[in-house]
Amino acid sequence: MKMDKPSDKEQYSTSPGQKKPSGAKRVTQEIKKMLSLSEDAGVPPIDLSRYTIDLGLLKFIPEHISRNYKIVPLAKIGSVLTVAMVDPFEVFVMDNLKIITKCSIQSVVATPSDIKRAQENYYHTLAMEQLISDENIAQEKAEEPEENANVALLTTTDEVFDIEEMTKISQDTAIVNMVNTIIKDAIESRSSDIHIEPYSDVLRLRFRVDGVMREMTPLFKENANAIIARIKVMSGLDITIRAVPQDGRFTSKFGEREIDFRVSILPIHFGEKAVLRLLDKGSITMNLDRLGYSQHSLNVFKQAIAKPYGMILLTGPTGSGKSTTLYSLMNGLNTPQKHLVTVEDPVEYQVQGLTQIQVKPDIGLSFSNALRAVLRQSPDVLMVGEIRDHETVDIAMKSALTGHLVLSTLHTNDAPSAIVRLVDMQVEPFLIASTLILIAAQRLTRKICPDCKESVEIDGKNISGLPDEYKEKKPTFYKGRGCKTCNDSGHFGRVAVVETLVVDDNVKQMILKSEPLDTIREYARQHGMRTLREDAIEKGLKGEISLEEILRVTPEG
Repeated sequence: MKMDKPSDKEQYSTSPGQKKPSGAKRVTQEIKKMLSLSEDAGVPPIDLSRYTIDLGLLKFIPEHISRNYKIVPLAKIGSVLTVAMVDPFEVFVMDNLKIITKCSIQSVVATPSDIKRAQENYYHTLAMEQLISDENIAQEKAEEPEENANVALLTTTDEVFDIEEMTKISQDTAIVNMVNTIIKDAIESRSSDIHIEPYSDVLRLRFRVDGVMREMTPLFKENANAIIARIKVMSGLDITIRAVPQDGRFTSKFGEREIDFRVSILPIHFGEKAVLRLLDKGSITMNLDRLGYSQHSLNVFKQAIAKPYGMILLTGPTGSGKSTTLYSLMNGLNTPQKHLVTVEDPVEYQVQGLTQIQVKPDIGLSFSNALRAVLRQSPDVLMVGEIRDHETVDIAMKSALTGHLVLSTLHTNDAPSAIVRLVDMQVEPFLIASTLILIAAQRLTRKICPDCKESVEIDGKNISGLPDEYKEKKPTFYKGRGCKTCNDSGHFGRVAVVETLVVDDNVKQMILKSEPLDTIREYARQHGMRTLREDAIEKGLKGEISLEEILRVTPEG
């Protein structure tokens, strides 16, 4: 690498009153940002136009990596590779480079335009040299006698996967540190899920924070197999199996907190995708009074679990907080005088005082078989993680009919729709009417960050679900401006909104008569049921959630 040696940052700035040397670079916003990053990171800046890069260095960093991560190699002295990069705080990029180059990485800071110019110049030159070389080799081969003309070459498009090599790489210190860093960053950012997904040229990394996916710095595709293998090793999965899905789990300590990770590995077009669900035992709230429900909804839940028998159903999509609510309800019933049993797939939280059963369909322990066995154990309260088929719902409802309190979940959009879903599952209307106590539909909404909350007036005329007294004036809602606390998102944490349908005698009669769903819904609204939208709007007017979040999460009505 050839270089001039300007001192400090003289190629970018001059002293006051000093005449600028001819040809000196004008200080632009881009350069100011680079110098600021240089100072903050303690990494020297560089003017790439003053340097000539040895084309031999480009073999260490392929062109697609250089362009994706805005980096170029500058020099290699011994086992130390110096690279120019736009953002010296990109820890994942540094770790990835260390793994694929087998070198220690030293960084300097350059402007994006300088990096792009260097990429265009040097990688283009390298490509042209390679093209000329390939043409010469082809010409030489054309002149050689065809001794092996009848020999066919076997090729495959499948990736060669060396099990022994991958096992060794998965235990490499750099890979171990990289996976640990991903997990640490996810915990610190309050993530509920980590998504690691391979594409043709990058390994995409995303965290789900407060229910919304957040794009992180992508990882190098070259490290995909090693990272997935490391996660499999941690989860007790088989790294030799790559063509079928696998599920596992592991536990990690973060300070004083113990966090469970549920791991799902799925084969996709470009390799294997890993999704890690974080279950923080320390942060889970299993107290109904602390879940943020409105007083109306809280009273409905408490009256329902005070019943000696019957069925309570929670509905909503995956990730709507149903399991947390179920555990909170069970925790409220958890006394030495009662025998509480859960049947789950998987067991999400281990709670003292509960008999918890993990469903294992591969050995014949299905929901229905587990329920049959549990009923011989004389339970008082049953929690069924999810109703998935006719057999399970039939046993669960007959258990509610014979003196047990049963809690479970179902996937429907709102509370009244659960009745139609049960009928679709071939449950007799008389059984539904005889057992159901309460149906609650739930969603999780992002809370406004308390550190940057500000008020905003909205015209209430076109907002569905807004109380009548607000429709003729401009109600005050709130939103998060964005700050350091919430990572400029305007949101921090989540709160549940809920729609509760109490199955009273009149609703039971409507079910028996197979009345239309709209009739049941209208009756329920006239007798105290508030829709998801209405419950969310109440929280919005109190300053808990923004109007945008209300409209995003809840259906009209």
